[in-house]
Amino acid sequence: MFGVRRLALAGTAAMLSIGALGLTATTADAASGCYGIGGGKYNCHVWKDATSYFAGDRPAGVLHAGTNYFYCQAVGTERVDGPYRNKWYAKTDDDSGNRGVWVNVIYLSGGGNDEPVPGLPYC
Repeated sequence: MFGVRRLALAGTAAMLSIGALGLTATTADAASGCYGIGGGKYNCHVWKDATSYFAGDRPAGVLHAGTNYFYCQAVGTERVDGPYRNKWYAKTDDDSGNRGVWVNVIYLSGGGNDEPVPGLPYC
């Protein structure tokens, strides 16, 4: 089942020609998930500031909205934010200086409810 975010992105893509806007391939890839940048890292678009978590579901810090790198994704405790829900988490280094922390993928563009984010490998 497609999530609301994925449907909104599909509608936007259908209305606008990516070539006419002069967008790069990586920009188009980011809208549909994550893309590799080398060194075992993958850039993903984070659409809203998100809480990061240490293992064991302890809050760690914050990851700000924008393009951020991630390493992989794994299943954890389900989180809900409005109409979005997901049990998948992506491993990253947050903007609070914490390394190897987890962010729920509801804050990453390209996935649907209870689905992993396309383009990001499993841990």
